Parts: sequence; structure tokens; C-alpha cells
Amino acid sequence: PKVGHFFQKIIDIGNRKIGKLGNYELLGLYIFVAIPLPGTGAWTGTLAASILDMDFKTSVLAVMGGVLLASVIMLLASSGVFGAIGALLT
Repeated sequence: PKVGHFFQKIIDIGNRKIGKLGNYELLGLYIFVAIPLPGTGAWTGTLAASILDMDFKTSVLAVMGGVLLASVIMLLASSGVFGAIGALLT
């Protein structure tokens, strides 16, 4: 009971603050999934969208777009493009 009350309090705070975000929640989800770091992928983004009761179709599109952007970022990083740009700038 004590633990459930704690998490319900956190969820209530999150639900109150999500109203301030308005139309930026999909952009935030897209950027969150697009960051190629551990724990910021499609599974976590989908879980966050589910917890925040976001629209299914639009959240899936935001997650798919984020995964595609993360893939492009990792492709560029693994092919050495970022290193080449850094060498040109110095």
C-alpha cells in the first residue's frame, strides 16, 4: 500500500504537468526515441506513451520517426562522418 501510494502520487504529478506540454508531447517523444543512448529507444518510448495515455496512432508514428532518426545518426557515427567533420573543422 505504501509503495502504490508513492507511485500513484508521481503519476498524478506527471499527469498535471503533461497538460502544460500541449502539442509538444509528440515532439518530445520523437526526440526522446531519436537519441541513440541506452534506455531511450522504441520500447521505452512506447511505454512512456502508454503511461501518458497518448493517442496510439500518432505515438507510433513519433516512435517510428525517432527510430529512423536514431538509425541515421548511428549510421553516420559508425561510418566516420562525424569524425571527418571534426577533422575538417580543426
